[in-house]
Amino acid sequence: IMTATAIGRWDGGGPGSTLGLACASLYGSHIGLLAEAAIGPDQRIRVSRLVAAVDAGRIVNPGLVRQQIEGALIWALGQATVREPEWAAGMPRSRPIGAVGLPGIARTPEIQVQLIPSHDAPGGVSGLGVPALAPALANAIFAGTGRRLRSLPFDLMAA
Repeated sequence: IMTATAIGRWDGGGPGSTLGLACASLYGSHIGLLAEAAIGPDQRIRVSRLVAAVDAGRIVNPGLVRQQIEGALIWALGQATVREPEWAAGMPRSRPIGAVGLPGIARTPEIQVQLIPSHDAPGGVSGLGVPALAPALANAIFAGTGRRLRSLPFDLMAA
């Protein structure tokens, strides 16, 4: 996590900050994630930057590892910020895909992945970015607004 904070220029996450941190360890690998986020005028969460530091042991193909981390972060961002489903009589209501609120390419944040050199046994990276995204995002929103988001998806319009 120290690498992510150094690269991302973490400001301590105090009141008024837009930065949040989280870390996770699984599959024999570790990730530290810094997220920069704010709430836009439309009450949607806007993530401008993600900085990940990954220790996955000995890495055979660094490009593939970066792609796995970036893909997991983008997928997790979509799941964390999608609009909450609408229900009628206990059943989900159908809606057009555009109404779901998935992030498009224009809203994809800058993503930086730093791989930590290691001679340890290789760890897994498939999905490694997923468990760190929502907590880092929630911490960034809390630092910036004082509002604690505790249930997914983070749909501020539904809250």
